[in-house]
Amino acid sequence: MSFPTVYWPAWDADATFFPGSELPSASESRLYAVLSFVFYGDKIVLADIADRGYCIPSGKIEAGETIADAAEREAFEETGVRLRNRRLSLIGCYLLIPRTGAKKGEARYCPVFVAEAVGFEPIPEGSESNGVFLAAIEDVAELYFFWDDLMAAVFAYAGEQYQILIPGGTPLSSLMAE
Repeated sequence: MSFPTVYWPAWDADATFFPGSELPSASESRLYAVLSFVFYGDKIVLADIADRGYCIPSGKIEAGETIADAAEREAFEETGVRLRNRRLSLIGCYLLIPRTGAKKGEARYCPVFVAEAVGFEPIPEGSESNGVFLAAIEDVAELYFFWDDLMAAVFAYAGEQYQILIPGGTPLSSLMAE
């Protein structure tokens, strides 16, 4: 699958996507944020973020966190969804290259995961999220706060990877507390 390079005005950066189960070696010390395509059955979990609208859970990596820990935390903080690491798979990363400002030309990498929701809880107090929305994948383009050819390609890829990496028919025992 081919991924275009596009300009994202909100970040004043050129963006593209590199698929894979490992991060590029160039990403070391240049990780910016994580994003998670969380599925609940055949629906995608979207956060309703204040001043942005519907989007997949995402956010900065905190000091001492692994990228998987950050993905789980952000998904919970923005949607109240509970994930399990064994149901969380790295599928690639976005590469952002700012066009202007102090970071002009400095590559920033954003790891991207697919995950399966195992349950929901109330969104934590103080979250920037106004709520959670379960959307059919074919409806996301009309709902998402920002849409372009890159977003369309990555959403399609995430849906394919979810089917491959996290197939249906989850044993009930894998959803229970250990």
